[in-house]
Amino acid sequence: MRYAPAFLTITVFITIFFSAASLADLTVAITSPAHKSHFARCSDINITAEASVTDGQIRRVELYQNGRLLKSDSRAPYEIAWENVPDGNYELAAKAIDDAGNEAFSDSILVIVGNAEAGNLILNGEFDCSIGPWRLDNYEGAVATFELIPNAYLTEDSTAALIEITEVGNFSWGVQLMQQFRLQQGHTYEVSFVAEAPEPKAIQITFSQDYDPWAPHWVQDITINNLATYGPYVFECAIDDPRVMFKFVIGGNKIRMYLDAVKVIDKQWTSVTSAPVQRIDHFQSLQNYPNPFNPATTIPFSLEKSGNVTLYIYNLLGETIRAFSQNHDAGRHEIKWDGLDNLGRPVTSGIYIYKLEAGDFSLLRKMLMLK
Repeated sequence: MRYAPAFLTITVFITIFFSAASLADLTVAITSPAHKSHFARCSDINITAEASVTDGQIRRVELYQNGRLLKSDSRAPYEIAWENVPDGNYELAAKAIDDAGNEAFSDSILVIVGNAEAGNLILNGEFDCSIGPWRLDNYEGAVATFELIPNAYLTEDSTAALIEITEVGNFSWGVQLMQQFRLQQGHTYEVSFVAEAPEPKAIQITFSQDYDPWAPHWVQDITINNLATYGPYVFECAIDDPRVMFKFVIGGNKIRMYLDAVKVIDKQWTSVTSAPVQRIDHFQSLQNYPNPFNPATTIPFSLEKSGNVTLYIYNLLGETIRAFSQNHDAGRHEIKWDGLDNLGRPVTSGIYIYKLEAGDFSLLRKMLMLK
């Protein structure tokens, strides 16, 4: 009985905090481009957002592309000139922060650039406009270069990438071409690409951690030679990793390699393209399980109609730890939280609040992380 008042104090604090946040009525939305807009590869795209709050002022609006911050703007109009955008499926979202520290996320929109295939996680797989977001790393004495060749014609699209190695270094993994995205547990990924080498060249493709201990989740050995489409190579994913690096490991010899049309297709792609946003007439959520949990937990919910569902995870200070927003078809669904914050860092032990929003419905529940 001595501990009951402390429990009641925590419960009252949570109720008061979220009531105050809801009264603030903080909203943000991307106004341009429209959802499912198509642009030619290498286009310049103007992104604009609107934000409002009924009690206080907007401190800033942040614009995100595939979970990465593009720009933070503290003055309206909130906009960015996004230049020379290569082919890919881009999920854009905005976050508004008011002067009380409250945060709100917009619905995500999809922008399709070039001839990006549905579910392809690779950006700039055709190597048309620039090198980014690809990165070439050299390790342990290896020296290699990465450049775009305008008239390579490995595919109907003329441009391709050329990787040349002048110093092999000490290990076969000394040269790596990579880019980052997220892997999801239970998803199947198909990897394919077009490549050519003047003589047989042994390489690997991997999905690897982008953090210590840098371990691979999956490795595929391949020998490149004649011009061909290699793959699809199938990876059945058993882990969640928000910061995976997809890599071509191409060191160990000085054989040059041409590369084009890189694809990593998520066969369970349930992005913002999956269904139009509709009014949701019935919404139900069950308690997360397991609870307490370490390090991951699952949050189940069901929808009577298709629509957008947003999940916010807060700590007891009211700070947003993680946010998810996706369209879902009618039926039962689950969102798995891997215990990481928006920057991919593990959270500490303690009580967390999750808030599910769907149409006009919302609810709050508590969960406990124990390490």
